Amino acid sequence: MVKRDFVEIRIHGRGGQGAWTGSIILAQAALLEQKYAQSFPEFGPERSGAPVTAYARIGNSPIHIHAGITEADYVIIIDPTLIYSAKYGLRPKAKIIATHSKMPEEIRSVLGLEDDVEVWVVDAVKIALETIGRAIANTAMLGAFVKATEEKIVSLNSLIEATKQILGPRLPEAAVNKNIEAIKRAYNEVKKG
Repeated sequence: MVKRDFVEIRIHGRGGQGAWTGSIILAQAALLEQKYAQSFPEFGPERSGAPVTAYARIGNSPIHIHAGITEADYVIIIDPTLIYSAKYGLRPKAKIIATHSKMPEEIRSVLGLEDDVEVWVVDAVKIALETIGRAIANTAMLGAFVKATEEKIVSLNSLIEATKQILGPRLPEAAVNKNIEAIKRAYNEVKKG
């Protein structure tokens, strides 16, 4: 069997919360580190507020698979109402990084997860409201992801630079800086359970 030289990341959010933008920022951060990356959404007839899934693959060599991710190494939950999406399609030793006001141990219990699955939780919606002024927690969750992965997938510095590159053309500089503040806060506040 051929060993995979990449990780697979699944991001769950709702339309308008930036799940796909989050996967694009992660892929850009990987490219800044001379890694290979993919970013793609799974869209249907979604509308604002409907569940949306986005994917990213990051590796050290070319990635030749071009299909949806059925078993993720990492699952990022941007919207706390989608927490149950985290428990499906996980690889052994997967990590779930979720925005929620509950403690990681409570999330683990509610989802009935195997012991080898790590659960990381941060109230990224609260952080987004306090920093950005809107309940869009995608960038905060990327900061939590970087901390949960011990900066082994992408570094915090690369994530911040990628955020500037992707959001800079779309948003005023002050809004980009607020997103960076949200990233740093979530990086520092995420808890493992």
